[in-house]
Amino acid sequence: MGTLAFSFIALLLSVAAVTVRAQTDPRDVSAMQDIKNSLVLPHSLDWSSGDPCSPWTHVHCSGGRVDAIQLGGTNVSGTVSPSIRNLTALRRFEVMNCGLSGPLPSFSGLSNLQAALLHHNSFTSIPSDFFQGLTGLQTIDLSYNSFAAWSIPDSLRTATSLQNFTAVAANIVGSIPDIFDSVIFPSLVELHLSFNNFIGGLPASFADSSIQSLWLNGKAGHSLLNGTIDVLAGMTGLVEVWLHYNQFTGLIPDLSRLENLQDLSLRDNQLTGVVPASLMVLPSLRAVNLTNNLLQGPTPAFASAVRVDMAGINSFCLPTPGVSCAPEVNTLLSIAQAVGYPLKFAQDWKGNSPCDSGNPCYFSLRGSHMLQGGRGVMTYVCDLFCGVFGCSRSAVPV
Repeated sequence: MGTLAFSFIALLLSVAAVTVRAQTDPRDVSAMQDIKNSLVLPHSLDWSSGDPCSPWTHVHCSGGRVDAIQLGGTNVSGTVSPSIRNLTALRRFEVMNCGLSGPLPSFSGLSNLQAALLHHNSFTSIPSDFFQGLTGLQTIDLSYNSFAAWSIPDSLRTATSLQNFTAVAANIVGSIPDIFDSVIFPSLVELHLSFNNFIGGLPASFADSSIQSLWLNGKAGHSLLNGTIDVLAGMTGLVEVWLHYNQFTGLIPDLSRLENLQDLSLRDNQLTGVVPASLMVLPSLRAVNLTNNLLQGPTPAFASAVRVDMAGINSFCLPTPGVSCAPEVNTLLSIAQAVGYPLKFAQDWKGNSPCDSGNPCYFSLRGSHMLQGGRGVMTYVCDLFCGVFGCSRSAVPV
């Protein structure tokens, strides 16, 4: 009798299990079959049953809906079926470090999607409506794919829950859209867009963002971002800033409000002027790289705990950190400051004696297109210089 009872209970459990599997949403079953048919699966993945919630390897379901596909590093190849848009309960889609190729389908409308890890594949294109309606998206990584040139679409602004937007070496072109403020993206902390082909300057909306980690470093020989970096002064949440290998000009702004800044890389730009004292005393700073700019004044002295790289080209007056420039040099720099530390001036003159190898007015201000006001301003600066140092302006062709 006990044996019969046990067998009956086992039969009921078996029927119940079949019933649960039969409750998988038919739209998900159809979409997953399309996805299965578009992929080349390794033998280690068992997707042999007719129901993805039976379950298939690395597929997770909840309440009869597919809510996670986690195939990262499994050597899956093939393409991703456009039917993925029908998995409306999907929360995570992870296919990083696989062998996927072909066009990336639109994810438009997947409002429950929280994470899409698509990096290190060979996707060839991304549709303009990819981000439309991804209101739950928190993390996306599109790095290291073979995309045809594309620009960040305006539809990205609908992904209002975004915390981490990463697209390193993703062949993005055009300007950085002016949408990254805390109103549109109140939770955005990581914006990693290195090794792309941007043009133009840093958007003004950065000043009102919650970004903590900003990667916009370029590629040597392909650096197109330019203009000033003044907007950094208002990005008070920054912990890490990588802007190296670009064409930024102007001064390093006062960063005293960036109380959590730890890592600042500005190497290989065209920054001029004196390194602000406020940067040198930031208590949180751990690494700074100022190599290959045209910075002037005294070589900055940072705390011993800070990793400092200032090798290569710069225009400091003396090589020893913390040693003041000669008074005459300081006077000359104050004159240059009045006209915005012209790039031409920083390129043509350096050292701790204003009259070394001739009058710096002669070398730096003649024919300069960096000075507003043309001949009048150049004459004014040279007059000031010669008045201070007793140099003759007769040899200065202004």
